[in-house]
Amino acid sequence: MFKVGISGDLLNSDDEPCFGKGPLNLLNERKDVEITWMDKSILELNPEMTSKFDAILLNLPKANANCVSQSNCRLKLISRFGVGFDSVDIEFMKSKNIIVTNTPNAVRRPVAVAALTMIFAAAGKLLQKNYLVRNDIWNERTNYMGIGLAKKTLGVIGVGNIGAETIKLSKPFFNNILAYDPYKSKTQLSKIGAIKVNLIELASKSDFIVILCNLDNETKGMINHYFFLNMKKSAYIFNLSRGPVINESDLEKALENKVISGAGLDVTEKEPLSINSKLLDFENVIVTPHALCWTDECFNDIAVEAINSILNFIDKKPILNQVNK
Repeated sequence: MFKVGISGDLLNSDDEPCFGKGPLNLLNERKDVEITWMDKSILELNPEMTSKFDAILLNLPKANANCVSQSNCRLKLISRFGVGFDSVDIEFMKSKNIIVTNTPNAVRRPVAVAALTMIFAAAGKLLQKNYLVRNDIWNERTNYMGIGLAKKTLGVIGVGNIGAETIKLSKPFFNNILAYDPYKSKTQLSKIGAIKVNLIELASKSDFIVILCNLDNETKGMINHYFFLNMKKSAYIFNLSRGPVINESDLEKALENKVISGAGLDVTEKEPLSINSKLLDFENVIVTPHALCWTDECFNDIAVEAINSILNFIDKKPILNQVNK
């Protein structure tokens, strides 16, 4: 029997799969597969878990070297629910012949739409105008003029699947689109409608900046004090990648000193964000709980893609989304 563990944090408050019951039928219909929901409170996999399961459908819990170091480890595959995989020790898993996959196709459009949602909300002063109505200060609306996009420049940091989709969706709204990605050529970016620039040029010329890169040693803390100083004072920055790409302390100082006009964060350095975080003191900062792209369509597609990686392994079919080849 092939045993599959599923992250308990994928259950909602009614103990139902947050991605719906449909995708689970792909596993339930298999007589050679047994599924077990893991505890909701687990923050990190341990050797006891990896000794029980052949595959784990993993959401937020971390998977470090320690959890697969014991001789009784039977784990063969970690299927990450989502596109990011910085919570998994990729290289160590590779050394133990444990396959790690993610779901790049399912999140491409939803995260790109979430990026635009952030931009539109900030440009239209959506939160501030909602506040005016709810607090009976309707007539103050003339103090909250929105920002038109037709003559503005969008900067995209990281042009993988999601970055490319964001550029595609953004073209009708912006005058120019700049892109920073050291792994993409000028020709590649030109073909999708973006101009290749270096990081500081993007900072200095963009009116709206969206971060969509991976988190690694090169990108950790990449958006820092120097970057903010080079941004326009009228510019906004949005992070939908991973929190540590931005030096959060430097961002707070940039906001305090009005070096930039605002920010939107779907991710933060520490999650969940502390209710005492300075970021929550700014009316020009939108903060969402690493869930802005979450929709019924998105989660259904992620679950199907993640589960199919497990089934492909069982059936000895090609693993399409392996990240540690």
